[in-house]
Amino acid sequence: MTIGGYIQEKFSNWSVEYSDGMVAAELARVNLDPSDTITNDISLDTFFYNIFPDIISMPSSISEGGYSISYDKAALLKYYSMLARRLGKPDLLSDNTITDITSKWG
Repeated sequence: MTIGGYIQEKFSNWSVEYSDGMVAAELARVNLDPSDTITNDISLDTFFYNIFPDIISMPSSISEGGYSISYDKAALLKYYSMLARRLGKPDLLSDNTITDITSKWG
């Protein structure tokens, strides 16, 4: 299976539409070719980490003429967070929280 084919299968499982041109452009950013055969030595984590902000910003549900497609945005956010931790990169999509620690001062 090619890298591009694998990625499109993943998108299909997630019910996400992402064009072949965008896949090729993002793969070029991580020095991969969509027509290369996928092997155990190839990690696509950085590719998915880079594109998830684009995917999350797209509508999670689209309906037209009796046809509907949707994806679980919360599940994709969890997957993105896992990728960020695995890669040691910041989770750009997480909600910032403020924790009150004034009770620990005294």
